[in-house]
Parts: sequence; structure tokens; C-alpha cells
Amino acid sequence: MVRLPAAARRLLPVAWVCAAALPAVAPAADAPLPTPPGASWSWSLRSTAYAYQTEDAAGSTSDHLRFFEHYAGTASGLAGGGLTVRIAGRFADALDRPGWDPATSRLATGLADLRVGSGLHVQAGRQFLQSGVAGLTLDGARVAYVGRTVSEASAWAGAAAPADHAWAMGSLDDDAAAGGRVVLRAGRGVKVGASAAYRERYGRIAERPVGVDATARLGRHAQALARAAFDLEGDRWQRLEAQARWRPGGGAAELHAQVLDRYPTVDAASWFSRFTDLERVRLARAALRWENPRRYGAEVEYVGSFTGARTDNRVGLAALLPMARVGWSQRVGDAGDESTVYGEVSWQARPWLRLEGEASYLTYALFQDAPADDERDLTTLAGRARIALRSGLNVTAEVQSLDNPGYDKDVRVLVGVDLAMGRGASRFGLDRGGWLR
Repeated sequence: MVRLPAAARRLLPVAWVCAAALPAVAPAADAPLPTPPGASWSWSLRSTAYAYQTEDAAGSTSDHLRFFEHYAGTASGLAGGGLTVRIAGRFADALDRPGWDPATSRLATGLADLRVGSGLHVQAGRQFLQSGVAGLTLDGARVAYVGRTVSEASAWAGAAAPADHAWAMGSLDDDAAAGGRVVLRAGRGVKVGASAAYRERYGRIAERPVGVDATARLGRHAQALARAAFDLEGDRWQRLEAQARWRPGGGAAELHAQVLDRYPTVDAASWFSRFTDLERVRLARAALRWENPRRYGAEVEYVGSFTGARTDNRVGLAALLPMARVGWSQRVGDAGDESTVYGEVSWQARPWLRLEGEASYLTYALFQDAPADDERDLTTLAGRARIALRSGLNVTAEVQSLDNPGYDKDVRVLVGVDLAMGRGASRFGLDRGGWLR
């Protein structure tokens, strides 16, 4: 008999309750089976070499050359058309450490998605999960149903992936998690959702958040979102948020507004949970953007942060041009002062060549109304060329320069090769060809 870990046994009741909320799905006896699509696949690989030089306090220099290989692939239409497999991650190595080093490898996604019947999906593997009050990279399983009245009903359980996204799977004993979400259509353009989650770390309950959210269309040109989350374990409101977006006909102007009230992210299993006098953080943001068909326009943004008696305010302005964006921002408050001027430019020189540049100059101080001697400057420059050699083969070359109080001159050269290949649907399954086409 297989004995489950203690954490897994404690999660079983939660998983059963979430699963019970899912509607039963069974195809009608007389309904014809859909014709399965042919299998298809795609694959992309980005290989990047990053060269830079460092200098220690004694003046000795060291040259570094690092390599990063980012990969992503998808195979769909398998197992009669209902199975899709996705994988994405990264390998990294350096000349001074020859050979493959598992410690520098990352697995961002490794997911098998099986469609069962109409609207029911069973997913297993590593996946980024955003489900109401829960947001994490999960090593586990998720069952989801999508319908008409029930826009979404899902249940999931497993372990949180390691913080460094290593290939090793997350441990139920170290970081177990489970939860579910139900979203209903409450009217035309209105959706209401409810969600719950359960997290453990090292055998201790970390958090038990529950929450509700709603989205609605306000007329033809406006949308609104509101959500709230309460942590049953910490007995406090985790997050209260409201957002609105207005985009009148024609789309030349767009207005965003957001207000947020949240508690600092400290779970009950953390050593820092003993500090109970942490103050809530309140944020307010508004942004207005206007751009005409000739791509001339402007942006205005305000961001305010309020933590107890401490405040921090930032105002930004930007001019939009057909090939450039030039802006200025000013931040003042208890977190220090900051003034920034920046610019971005891009030019499609040839159908196969795109040139881009970025520059910024920032003056900052660590406290408010600091004397000139305590102000620091930070300058960044970057130039980039994107070259499309042929379909599926692209090269990126970039030079970066940084000048700040820590480094008199920091120049880095980045060269990357993007390789993509794939094949369309086939009556006979995955095809062997299609490289660089």
C-alpha cells in the first residue's frame, strides 16, 4: 500500500471539495464524435552569449563569457487530438565552468493538457497558475471546466515549484498548495468569481486566502474590475483593489485608474510573521495616453504610495513620436527624491534590419530634500540591432553602458541567435521536417 506524505493527506479534503464543485461533463450518446485535428509542433531556441569584464578593488580585471539557451516547444493534437504538451526553460554555462551545470538550469513550464469531452481540461506538470487569490508556479495537477453559465470552474493541488525554477520538482512536505475557483456570468458583460487556496510550508499552515472578484463593462467604452482577498490564517484583509479603463470610440485616447490597499506579503509560517505591527500599503495610479493615427501623442502618469504616515509620489510625462518616445519623471517623498530623463528610438532601416536605442539620466538621493553633496547620478545607454537573416533565424546584437557610483564604466556586449522551427497539422502525426521554414 502506498502511503501519502502527511502534507498530501491534509490536502485531500480540500481537493475533494474543490473537485465536487466541478460540473459533471459527459457527451450525449447520440452526439457524433468530432474529427480529431492532425498533430502539429513548434520549437524555438534562443542562444545568447554575454561578454563583460569586472574589476576588483585592487584593480585586477577578469573577463567573463556566459552562454544562455532559452527553449520553448509545443506539440498539439496528440492522442486523437485532445492532448497538448508544452515545455519552456533555460540552460546556462560559462567557459570557466565547462560542461552542463544543473544548478544553472531552469524549467519554467513542463505541462501536459488533456481535453476531455466539451470544455473539460485536465492539466499536469509545471505550470504558472493565476487562480483568483492564488498566484504561483505549481508542480501538480489542475482540472478546469469552461462553459456558458459557468465561465470557469477549476480545482488544483500540488507543490509550489522551487524559487529558482530548478528541474527538481517541488516537495509536498516543504511547500504544499491546493485551491479552486468558480466564475459565473452574472449578466451581459458581467462576471463574478469566488476562489480559495491553502498553502503549507514545512508542515505549517502558511496562508488560507479566500476572495471574490468581479469584472464588468460600463457602457461601450469602459471596463471595471474589483477584487478582495481575506486570509483566514492571518485574520486580515490581504488585498483590496479596484481598476477602471476608459477608451472612447476611435481609440485615440485611453485612461487607466487603479487603487490598491494591501498587507505586506508575510505568511504565517515565516519567521517575520512575529512582527504584527506592519502597516498596510496603499497605492493610487492614474495614466492617460493619447496618440493620433500618425503616431504623435503624449502620456501623463501619476503614482502615489502611502504607508502609514510615509508618502511617496511620482509624476511622469512622455512625448510620443513615430520612431521615438521621450519622457521625464519626478519622484518626491519619504523614500527619497529622484529625477529622470529618458529616451527610446527605433528605426526599421531595412525589411530585415531594425535599429533601436535607449538612454536615461537619473539623479537620486536616499532621503528627502538632501543636499547636493548627497545626490547621485546614474547614466545608462544601450544600442541594439535586430537582424532577420531568414524566416526562423534572427540575430540580436546589443551594447550596454552603465555609469553609477559603484562603477565608473560598465560596458557589456550581448549577442543572441533566435532559431524557430515547426510544422503545421499533419494527417499522420508529428512530421520530421520543417526546419527553418
